Amino acid sequence: MQPQWCQPQDHHIGDPRLRNWLLDTGSLTERLQTHCRDFQVQVLGQRQAEISLEEIRQLSPNSKPFNLADWQVREVILWGDSQPWVFARSILPQALCSAELAGLGNQALGKLIFNDPRFVRQPFEICHISTTTTTTIAKALQLSDNRDLWGRRSVFMLDNLAMSVAEIFLPQAPAYADSQANL
Repeated sequence: MQPQWCQPQDHHIGDPRLRNWLLDTGSLTERLQTHCRDFQVQVLGQRQAEISLEEIRQLSPNSKPFNLADWQVREVILWGDSQPWVFARSILPQALCSAELAGLGNQALGKLIFNDPRFVRQPFEICHISTTTTTTIAKALQLSDNRDLWGRRSVFMLDNLAMSVAEIFLPQAPAYADSQANL
């Protein structure tokens, strides 16, 4: 799945509640936790893995040399009250995986980066994923609900290290509650 990412002003988001979820600069982990009794992080994997050319451009916009061995891909699902709410894909510098993020395990990445003022978030990009693409996601994540999905991503900087965090709101996410998100 390679969503088309764009600037928030380039996408019409008809629902103000959804827009608020997509552009909220606070910790998504903490916000989700306020909407459930039981919050879980399911780590699908963290390893050196293929990174798309588009992700490389996001992390290295000045066409600096890019060595894939210097990066890890972490994919997780954030669950609230036994419902899959968010699929997250993070591209992490190996240097951080060996230091600040060592032993992350099944902790939420947001818990660490929002409690460390050295991490600075760059502006958001958002995506809209139509139901035709959602079918692929639904199968991969074993979801039963096919609907348009929305996502956001941003780069976090720690000194000269860049880390990408992309979050796709899954059909049961509170971001869609009482919304017209498919508009």
